[in-house]
Amino acid sequence: MNKTSHRKLHLSRRTFLEALLVMGGSAALSPWTKALAAIETDLFIPATPKDLLDSKVKVINTFHDMHCHGSCILKAHVQNGRVLAFTSAGDIPLENCQEKDEDIFHIQRRPCLKGLSERKRIYAPDRLKYPLIQTIERGNINGFKRVSWDEALDRACEQILKAKERQAELGYIPIWEHSKTLLPYMGPYLNTWGNMSAGNQLDSNYAGIGKGVLGHPATDMLNSKFILCWSANSQSTSPHLPFIMTKAKERGIPIVVIEARHTGTVSAMGTGTEDIPGWICPRPETDSAILVAMANTIFRRNLHDEAYLKKYCFGFYPNDSVVSQSPINDPMTGKPYKGQRFTVPQGESFVEYLDALQKEHGGEQGVLDWASKLSGVPAKTIENLAVKYATTKPACIYSGAASGGAQRSGNGFYFCWLSLALAAMTGNATVRGGGFGPLKRVDGMSLKLGAAPKFIDAKKYAPIRFSLYMQSKVLQTGLDNRTPEQLRDDVKRLNGIDLGPNAHLEIDMIWRGAGSGDRFNQSSSINPKILAYKKLKSIISCERVLSPSARYSDIIFPVATQFEQNYFHGGRTKTDTNVVRQLIEPMYECKTDNEITELFAKRLGIPWSMGGMSDIDVMKQQWAGAKVPADYLAIDPNFKLPTFEEMLESANLQLPVPPEESIIPSSKFEPGKFPTDTGMINFYSPFLASRGRVVLDVSAPRYVRPPQGYEDISEGNTQGKFKRNYTLQYITPHLIHRCHSVYDNTSMLMDTSPHGVLMNPADAEARNISNGEKVYVYNDMGCTKLKAIVTKQQPKGVISIPQGAWYQPSKSEKYEAWFDSDFDGKPESHIVPVDVGGCMNVLLTDQDTGVSDPILNKEVGDSGGMYVNGLLCEVSKTLPSFS
Repeated sequence: MNKTSHRKLHLSRRTFLEALLVMGGSAALSPWTKALAAIETDLFIPATPKDLLDSKVKVINTFHDMHCHGSCILKAHVQNGRVLAFTSAGDIPLENCQEKDEDIFHIQRRPCLKGLSERKRIYAPDRLKYPLIQTIERGNINGFKRVSWDEALDRACEQILKAKERQAELGYIPIWEHSKTLLPYMGPYLNTWGNMSAGNQLDSNYAGIGKGVLGHPATDMLNSKFILCWSANSQSTSPHLPFIMTKAKERGIPIVVIEARHTGTVSAMGTGTEDIPGWICPRPETDSAILVAMANTIFRRNLHDEAYLKKYCFGFYPNDSVVSQSPINDPMTGKPYKGQRFTVPQGESFVEYLDALQKEHGGEQGVLDWASKLSGVPAKTIENLAVKYATTKPACIYSGAASGGAQRSGNGFYFCWLSLALAAMTGNATVRGGGFGPLKRVDGMSLKLGAAPKFIDAKKYAPIRFSLYMQSKVLQTGLDNRTPEQLRDDVKRLNGIDLGPNAHLEIDMIWRGAGSGDRFNQSSSINPKILAYKKLKSIISCERVLSPSARYSDIIFPVATQFEQNYFHGGRTKTDTNVVRQLIEPMYECKTDNEITELFAKRLGIPWSMGGMSDIDVMKQQWAGAKVPADYLAIDPNFKLPTFEEMLESANLQLPVPPEESIIPSSKFEPGKFPTDTGMINFYSPFLASRGRVVLDVSAPRYVRPPQGYEDISEGNTQGKFKRNYTLQYITPHLIHRCHSVYDNTSMLMDTSPHGVLMNPADAEARNISNGEKVYVYNDMGCTKLKAIVTKQQPKGVISIPQGAWYQPSKSEKYEAWFDSDFDGKPESHIVPVDVGGCMNVLLTDQDTGVSDPILNKEVGDSGGMYVNGLLCEVSKTLPSFS
């Protein structure tokens, strides 16, 4: 290494500022330029291998707490209060390693690049370092001004208390809570329903197999004889699963991957069979048509399990009738379902539905041809898949913990329910080695920690909820998709508050608390939201970086990272017990979530306090009450719980269960005693039908045409629905190098997997687009500009824009969008900035999907699906002109 090595590079703040002034002129004097210049530049100096081998370097195991559904353990190399590097904690000694490497237990929780890049996030130049207030307008980063914690807290609490005063007038506090704040201790407040990841899956499970019934555990696929991996790219969304799937593949279990684009899971896992390819590629939103055609073939050829259907199921056969033995109560009346008789209405049974399809399409082959024409999958492939699935026992339909992209579509609710229907038809819904779509991420049992100390002893109020996906409409009109009468009734039932005959909601401000996510960027359409947010008097945010949600805030509080505090975490498998370790003190003026909560509590007069307890004190109390499940001790009677100190050192505890003893949640229910309204596995839901809140008004597993989709393109009527003609559908997959919107500002990660719009070569050629060119992707809602990635991995007629990229409005390019901003039913012209960040949310249409109901949300815990796949768009080399 020469004399000018990085070890001797020291950049003064003055030199740094002067260099930026030369490069950027006056623009370099923004608050963010000054922030960059204020950084201790030694923190950026990377560690050498020699540094890491220094005996003074401490190596600390810590869990990587990130919402990517991995459960990874990192080794942090720390010296003098500085993180030198992160490496993998899954290492084992090389000697005799093969047996441990091949054994599925204990799973080596090795990190991916996201975990290994965390040092870049801790010391990121754009990390928030001190409280900020906006002095110009929301979205303008040049308007942020540094203030003290006292000033920021005083300003925020003044706005909160002003809103609190309106409780006497409204009956609730007109503040919309994002994640955890003190609002539940102040009075009724506002929040949302809507699960962007798995809402349709959870709602269909409730209707079909019962409240709280989870899917089969991940390791149970090793007991299967045939696996359908349907719309689940586990390499990106469940990083611990590829290992288990690899073991299934090594055992010779055939795997067919059904996915709307070619993924790493397709390449690595799809084996196929003698007459079924390893990859089946349906068009977006047509998966449920394939499932219906499979069900029809299985029924016509008498391959269904009639005894199972009559013993376990309701609504399959015409005139089905049952006296419920359900263990749950009717959520509308509070009365037990047990003893009530339910009869499927005429024409609503599944057999009658299949008969109607037969009649409409001219028999079994006609139904197969219909599904083939719609999905693009050959009819023979659908037929072979149906026969193989029905005749191979047990067989597993696995669509992941969130049922993948097919679930996040206009008819994703029915995709999930039809997956269950197919499993029930073949007797696979409740048996080991089976599975009905959703996956319980577990590979063992869970340690039950003792209770954490209570930091407050006060009444906790329930929120008044509205649809997350209709937030712009609520801000503009006070209503989501409910009528005033429905809203009034819901709030009376759930909150005991009468909103009056002209029921509507008023929202004065947003308070984003701990772990609130990037809601501005992720949860609904961007351009209508920008207009709607103008009605808000204040937005308070707790943040780590200047994310889009932070940029559209008025007051920002800087939050410590997970590496600057200690806590237990259940991991994304929900069976590990993990420790997140504090590696360094909170940097700059950042504070932990608990510290911020306590500061707010003092000013707001709320008796919330940690009472001087440290993170470690809290954890010790939890560990003292930790209990190992008795069922696990029966499997491993020699198991001994580690000491608290041993647990801190290892940072990971697993209670593995052999696949042959895997716990199948659905198998514990006797026939007739499932936690559904009928007590059976439902092919028709009396509760949903009577409640009347199903968005597409069908309360049974069916193929239901989505609001937008391939039918619109094939019928050539998109210009009749929209202002322009659209010939493409888009999907929004998860990117392996990003976790939703997290890491979009981590250049070392994004450089390894550049963001862009993935297009099939035929679609690119038809538009004279070359690989690497900047293109415009647009529809009525907005326009985004990003790089074209031309690849055969993308099927013709469908483009992919990975979700999570940050919204970045262009300063020079404008686009004419057409959407209904005042919600009078008539779209208006809006001149909006072209997004240059590649944010797919500018293309979204705000709409509910599946079931939109706060009553169901209370039962499910997190109800309501999101519509982000299958919608229409177009791609062009040039910016579309104004009309």
